[in-house]
Amino acid sequence: MAFKEVPETKVKLREVKDLYNAGYEVLSELRKEVDAPVVKASLLNQEIIAVYGQNAAKKFYDAENFKRDKAMPTPILKTLQGEGGVQTLDGKEHYKRKSVFMDLMTPDRMEDYRKILEETLTQELDAQTGQFELYHLTKNVLFKAICKWAGVNLGEYSPEEIDELADTQVNMFEGTVNSVSQHIEGLEGRKKAEKWAQELLEEARKNPVPGKENVPLYAFAEATDVDGERLPLNIAAVDFLNIIRPTVAITVWVALMGHALFGPNSVYKELKQNFDHLQDSFIQELRRYYPFFPMVPAISIRDVEIDGYLIPEGSWVVLDLFGTNHDGRSIKDPESFEIDRYVGRTKQISYDEEYEMIAQGGGDFRAMHRCAGEWITLHTLRVFSNQLVNGYDFSIPKQDWEVPMNKFPTFPEDKVLLYKN
Repeated sequence: MAFKEVPETKVKLREVKDLYNAGYEVLSELRKEVDAPVVKASLLNQEIIAVYGQNAAKKFYDAENFKRDKAMPTPILKTLQGEGGVQTLDGKEHYKRKSVFMDLMTPDRMEDYRKILEETLTQELDAQTGQFELYHLTKNVLFKAICKWAGVNLGEYSPEEIDELADTQVNMFEGTVNSVSQHIEGLEGRKKAEKWAQELLEEARKNPVPGKENVPLYAFAEATDVDGERLPLNIAAVDFLNIIRPTVAITVWVALMGHALFGPNSVYKELKQNFDHLQDSFIQELRRYYPFFPMVPAISIRDVEIDGYLIPEGSWVVLDLFGTNHDGRSIKDPESFEIDRYVGRTKQISYDEEYEMIAQGGGDFRAMHRCAGEWITLHTLRVFSNQLVNGYDFSIPKQDWEVPMNKFPTFPEDKVLLYKN
């Protein structure tokens, strides 16, 4: 069977600003230009092939087709992900490292996290009086909760130091591509966070605690590579932070939850009236509908066919996550927020090998590059949705609810202002 050549569009310098403003929809705009589901874009002698959809995701997450080594742009490695972490690995090295993460995600440990988070959030909400910002509150709550679950004793730090440590996590995911100043903050945040993590891991190596093998701090302190050698301290720190930082980044989804619950097209009443039946479907639809991480890159290690087009070996390819989650070929009315869309299917979406809705990646958790923290995300959004809908009464101050599509990550401009009654 003869496959079609990927259609190409050359991006002119004067078009760069318009494409940037398209934000999460930039790859969709490029596909429209060539009227095809696969597109090659060229800018300043750099070529990228963009794919999307359920079929593309199956091919993309197959390790026989694509590798992650040297695929992620350096600015993102130096802020968001860190160098040498699990996201950059392939084959046996990836499976070995990913297993450290997945061995921590047992039902008992997930229940521990849920209880810690619920207690921490309740304390913070009880302490609020009058108007507060949901984004700021959530950032602090998630940092405190994940640190306690991960074995970090925050009792040794002052409130100001804790707030600063939490901000370094935020700087890493807010400072990737938005502006030069934010990128510099992201670089500085990464530097401070890795130094902090290395100090914690070094202390854990000097003073191991029996019975703490399923606690992240001690698990990464003793983690080994495929040759059985203990990970270098700097690499262990990067992946320990790959527990802390992504959990704090769920702050973005909580702010977007605030938009869904309290914003212009609120589903608050519908959810509250049938909460137990709709909660998990609401959470999955939240993850599908709203933009989070826009795309992920890989390099093809052989010729790959996607949607009838031939992607040559050695191509730099990105999977459009946002586009896949809004793909009308497999999702009915993808631009509508349907609170009951996933009723009866919520476990299938996040506990099976799956490619239809890939907000945090697709495929098998251990073998493929799917986010190890997806279950932490689900527990987090369950706790927050329950407290925001059932735990307290809020008035909603006038505010800017716009969710800019050209900001990465994005959330309502005023970060969701609530007034506790």
